[in-house]
Amino acid sequence: MAVGLGMAALLAVLPLRPASAAGVVTDLGAEPSQRWHLDFDAAWHPDGGGTTVSVPEGMPEAPPATTVLGPGEYLAAGESAMSPNGWYRLTLEPDGRLVLRATDDGLGLRAVLWSTEPASEAVPLLVMRTNGDLVLYDTAHPGFGATASDGDRARLWTADTRSDPAASLQLGNDGTLSVVTPLGRTLWRSGNTAPDVGIVGARHVIYDRGSQWVWLIDADGAMVDNYPVSGHAESPVPGRYAVTSKSEDAISYNWLVTMEHMVRFTTDSEGDLIGFHSIPRGWRDTPVQTEAELGEFGSLGCVRQRDDKAERLYTWAPIGTPVVVIA
Repeated sequence: MAVGLGMAALLAVLPLRPASAAGVVTDLGAEPSQRWHLDFDAAWHPDGGGTTVSVPEGMPEAPPATTVLGPGEYLAAGESAMSPNGWYRLTLEPDGRLVLRATDDGLGLRAVLWSTEPASEAVPLLVMRTNGDLVLYDTAHPGFGATASDGDRARLWTADTRSDPAASLQLGNDGTLSVVTPLGRTLWRSGNTAPDVGIVGARHVIYDRGSQWVWLIDADGAMVDNYPVSGHAESPVPGRYAVTSKSEDAISYNWLVTMEHMVRFTTDSEGDLIGFHSIPRGWRDTPVQTEAELGEFGSLGCVRQRDDKAERLYTWAPIGTPVVVIA
């Protein structure tokens, strides 16, 4: 069961997980920053004006879900929560694993749909932090409750969400475990929901243009990460592409905004480059949108990511990495 976190004040001072420390990237396909990228049209203004594509009508409603953890609540070892229909159960095992199971797969078995790694020596505690981050801690670690880097070492796993302080952990009737904002925007989904695009034995990127979501899948089929992004409702065209080039710094085709960690994988019909990159920054280095707005359509074709996610993808995906765009 979920209970109020009595140590909320203690956890509130724990630091955010730092952005992944990317090593030096030696990429022969890297290019200078002065390249045009399809993110903004000439109607964009430094004061934040411009055209935004609305969410298409008729999008399906999310299935009913159980709120497993609200802000500041936790799940201790041995505790569990079940989806509203009773078909799925989330349990924090004594061995440190957070496990999502189907309660009955038709054969009387309880199939594991998703799980974190075991930590047999740990005393686990799953916390929905008040900053929106879902974190699995080892409370027996000397760093638990500490500040700075000591606190990071007490983390066993994190969903790496942080953009909405009111986010909660939910378990749906379709078996999806997710971190969701009060307005229904998803920040993270469990590993059982990645689309099967038919690629085996190679790491690849999946971009769902309709739901504005990205998955990073390793060569062994394991999900490395998944998160919301901001792209365009109709571009690029669904299909199979590959990373063609990368650069740490880039600029929009009309020179209005700059971007970091550009990973290019296609062009539009007029030859403008399209790729994954950080949230663009414009006048006086101001971000053109907030992290909380990721998941909404926003650009003319490129795919905007949270800054640390952009850096991770840049490091993780070498030239030639397959990119699959689905509608």
